Amino acid sequence: MLGLRFSRLVHAAIASGALVLAACPDGGKGDTDTDTATATGTATDGPTTDDPTGPPIDPTPLPPDPTNPLPPPDPPPPADVPPALLGVKLRDPSTLQLSFTEPLAPVDTVNPKRFRLSMAQAYMGNYGGQPSTTLIDLRYYNLEQVCPPDPPAPCYYEPPYNYYYCYYEPFCYYQSTGELVATDVAPLDGDPTSLLISLSAPIQPFLCSTLDAFEDNPNFQMVLHLHYAAGGLSALQDLTGLAVPSLGDAWVKYDGNFYSYQGGAFSTLNPFLPIPCDLFDVPDVPDVPPDIPESDL
Repeated sequence: MLGLRFSRLVHAAIASGALVLAACPDGGKGDTDTDTATATGTATDGPTTDDPTGPPIDPTPLPPDPTNPLPPPDPPPPADVPPALLGVKLRDPSTLQLSFTEPLAPVDTVNPKRFRLSMAQAYMGNYGGQPSTTLIDLRYYNLEQVCPPDPPAPCYYEPPYNYYYCYYEPFCYYQSTGELVATDVAPLDGDPTSLLISLSAPIQPFLCSTLDAFEDNPNFQMVLHLHYAAGGLSALQDLTGLAVPSLGDAWVKYDGNFYSYQGGAFSTLNPFLPIPCDLFDVPDVPDVPPDIPESDL
């Protein structure tokens, strides 16, 4: 505390009671640059406001402002826009899963013959000539491996086990699974925007390996694709009655197994939605290609 020096007259006034010195309100501590604490707090007490001159901050969070609500969810498609196919995938070797932009009406009466698969091969036209697309029935590529059983011992050199069969033993070969068509259309439980299509035979690994035949040649491309024909009362439609548009329907209405047309690659497949064939490890394609007939046109 700073020392004070008074004149002798002040001392006399204090002694006579004519002058009284009052005490400082903070216990004798003055308002100096060295003051670091007060009687009601310490120097470590944190501030109660961001701005010492502003109002205190209420730690309780404010409720949502009803005048500024959260953004609404995306609106449904306009009523005059038909549902569109978004994608097709193999749910298992015998089932296709189709996804659409909106929920569909019940599909109990939808005819599975409205759907047909193709091996679609496109020539891009880089070697001269016009681009073209060829559609081939899956029976020529959906080949399954068959391995005959060993002949019973002893192997007699007579029918049905001839000398060649006994000497070289049975060998495996590939054969077609036959016609591959859609057999049923059903909803997907829990997802009104999807449906399932059952196939008459499972997709074989050989077919998937064929899709990679042109992976190193950008002038050609081969894909597995679904076609659909709209029209009539038993077609796909949304909850408002708008029908799903056709997709490459000429192939559905065509009763041949081989069809080609000129124009842009895959020009009739809009939207272009190749089906991924990634359910299993695919084998190497045999050296002998499948016997594909000439065009039916």
